[in-house]
Amino acid sequence: MRQSRRVAAAPPEVRFLALLTLGAAGACAVAAAAPVAPGRPVALLVAAAVASVVLAALLILSGPRITPLALAAVVGVMIVATSCLVASATTSAGAMLAGYAYVWLTVYSALFLPPRATQVHALMITIGFGLGLLIDDFSATFTAWLLVSGTVWVSGLTLSGLSARVRRQAETDDLTGLLNRRAFTAAADREHELAARTGADLTVVLIDLDGFKAVNDREGHAAGDQLLAALAHDWQAALRPADILARRGGDEFALLLPATPADGADHVVERLHAAHPFAWSSGVAAWPIGTPLDVALAEADAKLYINKRGRSNGEPVPA
Repeated sequence: MRQSRRVAAAPPEVRFLALLTLGAAGACAVAAAAPVAPGRPVALLVAAAVASVVLAALLILSGPRITPLALAAVVGVMIVATSCLVASATTSAGAMLAGYAYVWLTVYSALFLPPRATQVHALMITIGFGLGLLIDDFSATFTAWLLVSGTVWVSGLTLSGLSARVRRQAETDDLTGLLNRRAFTAAADREHELAARTGADLTVVLIDLDGFKAVNDREGHAAGDQLLAALAHDWQAALRPADILARRGGDEFALLLPATPADGADHVVERLHAAHPFAWSSGVAAWPIGTPLDVALAEADAKLYINKRGRSNGEPVPA
């Protein structure tokens, strides 16, 4: 039961890569158990199968802690291993069969990793497959290399571009260009996991515009949309690169400040007030390690509305 919970907790990119390594282990095991040609590298296939199973287990155990760079490195290791299998093939059919793994690795890289990682993997495949075929010294080597390399580059770049566009659409608020609520939660969870390892402070800030409905009623929704976009642009320019700003909906925004204690967020709030003249209220709360994000947001929300009521009553309130 504990293991099934661990698998469920692993992000999709980790689960799919673990599944891919298990598939590679199965293919290597079958090829080792039923060699189709004399001189088949059975020992290498068995070693690759065992290593793939171990790698899949490590991926699942790492779960959400594994970084995109580590995932890219795992794919790179699998590309090198596939190239070794190609170089050890005794027939051209065997080399091409091993080469099919390149396509699956490229698809994974394009769907789950940054475009630059996909380009590096495609280059590794082009070089690795070419060297493997040269070592084999089969006939029609150039044709096979051209076919696989061309497939990898075309499919990798195309899928990577589509995947990046879909991710942007799924994670970005169309109006402001900021992260949306779901993407903010995912990014905050990653920062929380990092803070748990480093011991750094985390602080959340909720922002709610004052009198935004009056802007829409007086000047129209187009003016309100322009105001939201301008605020997002000016605030983003005033923040550190590591700070995470998102639009939660309507005229409410959320801000995550890594490596910042709650009492150190005042100067950030002041910079945001200075970045744009429109009035707004905020609530600040620390996000301790081991505490759900919703708890920290609820605390920030309660402070936000205390401050907002104070502003509406003309009372001096903290930023």
